[in-house]
Amino acid sequence: MHPQSETDRVTERSLAAYANIENTRIRELVQGLIRHTHAYVKEFKPTDEEWEFAWTFMANMAKFTREERNEYLLLFDVLGVSQLIETVDHQRPAGYALVGPFYRANAPARKRGESIASDDTAGDRVRVTGKVYEIDSGAPIRATLDVWQAATNGLYENQDKDQPDYNLRGRFETDDAGTFELIALMPTAYPAPTDGPVGELVRVSHRSPYRPAHIHFIVIAPNYETFVTQVFVKGDKMIASDVVFTASDEMIGDFHRENGEWRLSYDFRLKAGVSKIPKAPIGRWRKI
Repeated sequence: MHPQSETDRVTERSLAAYANIENTRIRELVQGLIRHTHAYVKEFKPTDEEWEFAWTFMANMAKFTREERNEYLLLFDVLGVSQLIETVDHQRPAGYALVGPFYRANAPARKRGESIASDDTAGDRVRVTGKVYEIDSGAPIRATLDVWQAATNGLYENQDKDQPDYNLRGRFETDDAGTFELIALMPTAYPAPTDGPVGELVRVSHRSPYRPAHIHFIVIAPNYETFVTQVFVKGDKMIASDVVFTASDEMIGDFHRENGEWRLSYDFRLKAGVSKIPKAPIGRWRKI
């Protein structure tokens, strides 16, 4: 039997140090992180200089993280981790998407058919209609739709001092038949923020920083699993290269002209489960 190496001893001591966490799931998560991180180090053997680069990168991430922007969440988005978590955690129905770094809590409640765009917001409008129903029975569901999107300049309102507070954000209720109607902006492709360390990572990877045009939706109903998704424009060539790996065939909508206006008909299917609202990276923060 070979003697235990010093590297293995470090790992075992690290695992033992967290063996007394009372919550079983948290203990598994922490010790799993230790095992996989230590395995990564043992495989790639980073030098002192490379380790210095890593923690300097993380320190720079902290500098760019503030109330209106979470650089750490953005990093996990562009590495595909955020979308992977959604895919692993939600097997049915298809179409679960990451929340993204620009979801903001407490969007204003809006009336059926109302627009989420201020009158002076540039761009074409699209009338969005659809139904929320139970995935197995097809029964209509009374639900709340939390909707948000970027403006035609590629900026969400929290990024843009020229947009009104909570512009292009709103919450809508379905009726007894599960139907809803709202006016949104025809979505625009935009780049993920590239002025920080995540942007540098994307650049050195020779990746496009762009996300295909889309509208965000969170569908919430009591006793149903909360459905977080995004709806992309059919035919958008950027879908295959989405910088955060979210766009897929299950999230494509048919935006089309009808009777002189843009229209989108899109239904949401919910399955029984726990209703919970995702934590918003952006809270009650207001632009100064």
